[in-house]
Amino acid sequence: MEMLPFLVAAFNEIDVLMLILVRVSAFLIFLPVLSGMSIPLQARLFFALVTSVAIFLSGTVTSVTFYDTPTGFIMLILSEVMVGALLGFILFFVFNAILFAGQFIDFSMGFSMVNVLDPIQQIQVPIIGNVLFMSASALLVVTGGLHVFLDVFFNSFRLIPIGTAFILGNAPLMEFIVWMFVGFVVLAVQISMPIVGVLMIINVVLGIMVKAVPQMNVFVIGMPLKVLIGLILVTSVMLPSLGTIYGNVFNIALEGMVSVMEGMAPE
Repeated sequence: MEMLPFLVAAFNEIDVLMLILVRVSAFLIFLPVLSGMSIPLQARLFFALVTSVAIFLSGTVTSVTFYDTPTGFIMLILSEVMVGALLGFILFFVFNAILFAGQFIDFSMGFSMVNVLDPIQQIQVPIIGNVLFMSASALLVVTGGLHVFLDVFFNSFRLIPIGTAFILGNAPLMEFIVWMFVGFVVLAVQISMPIVGVLMIINVVLGIMVKAVPQMNVFVIGMPLKVLIGLILVTSVMLPSLGTIYGNVFNIALEGMVSVMEGMAPE
């Protein structure tokens, strides 16, 4: 009998529950770690449904704004998909700066041709980039970062009630997203620069040595040297400072998510 009030409310407001599920599902498609292909689709759908029911029962969603026509409801579904996808994509995009930085390092070390399978995203990624990204993903779970992102997303239903998102024609929001793309590249360069900078200096030194000693085979000496120094720098500089790197990336991702929410909020 305790379930009867919930079943009645769910039946009477099944459209609201479905709209909540649409936003939640779109968000989880891009949410780091939980969006990984290694997690079974059934488990992700179950998590999305449980989260949607929790939001529905919390009373956060008190009203829905849409035109009472089939076309209006379809447009409302598309709007909720865009809201959830934008919030999740900002997090996914910022966290992939770590993977992008690893690709810079792999390219400088000569590892760019050696790829491994990322078990989370099911794509081929460079070795160092995969190590850094997997470590950051583990820190995201251990430190409770996923809970923080989910809590902020939960509050999106208060800040952006269903049917009130301001997306189309929102010039400040689009400008912010463009600057996020620029910041993504800058962040990746900042993360990789300590190692990439040292390897660039080694390349310059090897170039000078080739000019001074033309008979020296720079490939025989240069490639193992860059790999050795690169691995030493990764283990002695990059991995010990990974906690700080993760903290900066997490803060940028959280600020970006909040800024996008505020940008989509109705005026």
